[in-house]
Amino acid sequence: MSPTVPLLVLVVREAGLRSTLVARLSMAGGDVVTVDNLDDPRVERWLAKRPVLIVDDAALAGRHGGEAALRGDPRWRAVAVVGGQAAEGAAIPRIAPADSASVLEAMLAGWGYPER
Repeated sequence: MSPTVPLLVLVVREAGLRSTLVARLSMAGGDVVTVDNLDDPRVERWLAKRPVLIVDDAALAGRHGGEAALRGDPRWRAVAVVGGQAAEGAAIPRIAPADSASVLEAMLAGWGYPER
């Protein structure tokens, strides 16, 4: 992993999409971990690195507070949602599942840590 690319935490329930995202983002230099839900206790140990959260619409819908809660959560460097419809003026990008691998790959550089 490049020291400038952040840790990516994926909460994507559809297995095929999850596998595609892991493969593409890893090949692009991302350090990727997956969990079934945001309440997974392993998430806590990764938060010191201020990871990027990539969550699917189904996992977000099941989260107390939904998008508003994630938008204000300082633990995440950035948040992106795969699927669903973006609310007008939404601060969190929503990405169509069919385009998600290429769009997220392009977003990697913008999420990076500063060069040393």
